[in-house]
Amino acid sequence: AVLLPALLAGGLAAAEPAGGTAESQLRDALKSTMLQLRAAQADLATLQAAQPQLADEKKALSAQIDLLKKHAAEDNAAAGKKLTALNSQLAAQAAELEKTKAELEKTKAAGDAAAALAGKTEAERAKLAADNIVLQRTAADRETKNIALFKVANEILTRYEKFGLGEALAAKEPFVGTTRTRLETLVQGYQDKLLDQRVKP
Repeated sequence: AVLLPALLAGGLAAAEPAGGTAESQLRDALKSTMLQLRAAQADLATLQAAQPQLADEKKALSAQIDLLKKHAAEDNAAAGKKLTALNSQLAAQAAELEKTKAELEKTKAAGDAAAALAGKTEAERAKLAADNIVLQRTAADRETKNIALFKVANEILTRYEKFGLGEALAAKEPFVGTTRTRLETLVQGYQDKLLDQRVKP
């Protein structure tokens, strides 16, 4: 309603300088205005017809946006749960690593102690082996001396045992049967004592 008078006024103002009749100019202006009005009405009808479609498209877009928001929230929640699980797994792995390190340190300490004990045992074994060699040499030396002493003592007793009546008379010593028997018994006693006292190898 506002557009028509303005178009008519514009048409009349444009027609006046042309020099035609007022009626002819008015008709032309009216005709032009009617054509513009029809075009505007057609555009308006097109826009009004498209309005429900635009509303549907807007509604669909809003639904898509809501769905995307929902999916984003679900994805964020899932990512949060996954992150929490990963953090828990990482903490468990860190604790297991610390436990393994502690066990390795304990094993290393036990290994060091075992190595030290083995070294000490080896040193003691070497010392015992050396002491054994010394003892064996000492025993061998004593055995040698013991055998030499036994031989000397046995030789003395043998000679004393063979000291007969003739030798006693030659030596101008009285030698009767009782004395000889006592001497033989004494010689046998000394032999027994030498055998008892001999160092065993």
